[in-house]
Amino acid sequence: MIDLYASGSPNVARVFIALEELGLEYRAFPVDIFAGQQFEDWFGTLNPNRKVPVIVDRGRPDGPYALFESAAILMYLAEKCGKLIPSGNRERYDTIQWLMVQVTTVGPMMGQFVHFSRYAPEDLPSYPVDRYRTQAQRVLRVMDQRLEERSYLVGDDLTVADIALFPWCRNLSLHFGEKEAKAFTNVTRWCEELTTRPSVIRALLAQDVMRQKSTKPEDAEPRVLDRLFGRNTVT
Repeated sequence: MIDLYASGSPNVARVFIALEELGLEYRAFPVDIFAGQQFEDWFGTLNPNRKVPVIVDRGRPDGPYALFESAAILMYLAEKCGKLIPSGNRERYDTIQWLMVQVTTVGPMMGQFVHFSRYAPEDLPSYPVDRYRTQAQRVLRVMDQRLEERSYLVGDDLTVADIALFPWCRNLSLHFGEKEAKAFTNVTRWCEELTTRPSVIRALLAQDVMRQKSTKPEDAEPRVLDRLFGRNTVT
């Protein structure tokens, strides 16, 4: 049994997808980020960095094991089941390098773009939004070229690289507008195909059900937002 401590974020979505794709038995526990639950003591014992997702693998012979950071979780689950990371040396490292593209570029750039677009003060100069938008679009063009002659990022089979990147790419029209999103033809095709995959359908539904139990960003208390975003020197 895997316990998943989760929220509605893209980084959490990919763990839901991996669990469903691998057919692992799991339980999902919502962590109400916009109510500040991640700052409570019980959660700090699971992840001192106080971010979701976190899993606890309760099926190990050496006892329960807690693991945080979504990319590490994906690799752990894949290796636990012997799936989603190819065994061949070249293909294995192709998978890991594209997983790292999400960790080092797509996630940070898209995350900061969304943050500054939604939560920055109105009088803030446009530079941060412009910077993160252009960097996100740059790496999306790299992905689009990679997918031009491939069904998935590493050949013809789904890997943890696809699972990691998909949640950040599936709503491009929401972030960039319909016209700009359609320019990423191959990324769009790839997202549409993944969206019809049964494991992805189940995962996104499970996350959506959990999301309904959590505080919406617009209902969050200002002090919680200050601590969450590191504003006003709150830590």
